[in-house]
Amino acid sequence: MHVYDGTAKPVIRPVEAFPVEQDGHTGYVLVDPSGWAEASITVNREALFLLSQFDGVNSLDTVRAGYQDQFGQVMPTETLASIVEGLRQARLLGGADFLEYYNELLEAYRASPSRIVQYAQSFESPEQLKTSITEMLAQSDESIVRTGNVRGIVAPHLDYPRGGPCYAAAYGQLAGASAPKRIIILGTNHFGMSAAVSATGKAFESPYGTTQVDLEFLERLEARCGDLRSHELDHAREHSIELQVLICQHLWGCDAFEIVPVLCPDPCGPTGTAPWFGDGVDLADFASVLRAELRDDPAESLIIAGADLSHFGREFGDDRDLDAAFCEEVANRDQEALVHVAANGFAAFVESVARENNPTRVCSAGCIYTAMTALDDTKVDVLRYHQTVDPETHTAVSCAAAVFYN
Repeated sequence: MHVYDGTAKPVIRPVEAFPVEQDGHTGYVLVDPSGWAEASITVNREALFLLSQFDGVNSLDTVRAGYQDQFGQVMPTETLASIVEGLRQARLLGGADFLEYYNELLEAYRASPSRIVQYAQSFESPEQLKTSITEMLAQSDESIVRTGNVRGIVAPHLDYPRGGPCYAAAYGQLAGASAPKRIIILGTNHFGMSAAVSATGKAFESPYGTTQVDLEFLERLEARCGDLRSHELDHAREHSIELQVLICQHLWGCDAFEIVPVLCPDPCGPTGTAPWFGDGVDLADFASVLRAELRDDPAESLIIAGADLSHFGREFGDDRDLDAAFCEEVANRDQEALVHVAANGFAAFVESVARENNPTRVCSAGCIYTAMTALDDTKVDVLRYHQTVDPETHTAVSCAAAVFYN
């Protein structure tokens, strides 16, 4: 028998719920998008309501009362206690137990020799991966010639088939160039725990080989702004950086450069560039420190922002079809923000994305903002804009390519 504590205030971790049909009834499969909780569990509609009340504020007694108001039935204490215990064992509840488990995963990550580039495993062979990148980059428009010194680029973090046109446009600016000493790769934290800037010191291993992190440079950044690696496990499954690593390895070889991998939070929320829970490095502080460190260091550096833009369609919560009018509306809004990228106006860019609470769900304002702030002495050209639309899955994502140069 599970012990019921009516004063307990459980908090559900971020999960995704997918409807499934079971014996003529609709159930909901709960999945942890971070991948830390490997098991998934299925609940009914009533249990899903209970979970929506597990916010760390409501006590179990309050949840039971809310359940009775909602469904007109009394929830037995033993049943509710059993649900809580099942969620705890599935690693879907926050709290001390999950934190202990998370710390074990973090220590294992830090003890591993390298971080495996998972996207490379989606190809049948290393040869297929290399061929795919070669063919993608061949789409580059060779008529766009950059006469200045390229200091940074904005490229997508979509998979290569969907983001190909913008990958080609962005990385085409680096064609024929020698490898920089270091590449600061700015990504988006899609699944992790941190709401602050998060870096990792772990080398990236792919079929091309292993690329090391410039730990000396990373430590200098931390000396100026504070610890950036307390949540480096957030990098373990994050794709936005590794997609750039693969292309750089393809262009220059795995050991021709070192990287500084950094995940940037969203600056468009109510707390702006500050972490919403108050713990960690402020994005504006980090961007300023990065700018200062690059100016103090004579070694050649390149910044890559792995950034997608809008996410729209029914699957993302929009109640309308992906018709031409909808796609044009999103494109117009994206272009309004990209005008500020072209002007290297980082504050105006964030303000444009955040307007009306970011209704098209631009996910990478943080890494674009950071690149713009760190490279505020450069010129910027927006090279291409692209939308990938799939009416069958009701999903669409937009992206852009840009270059920073002087």
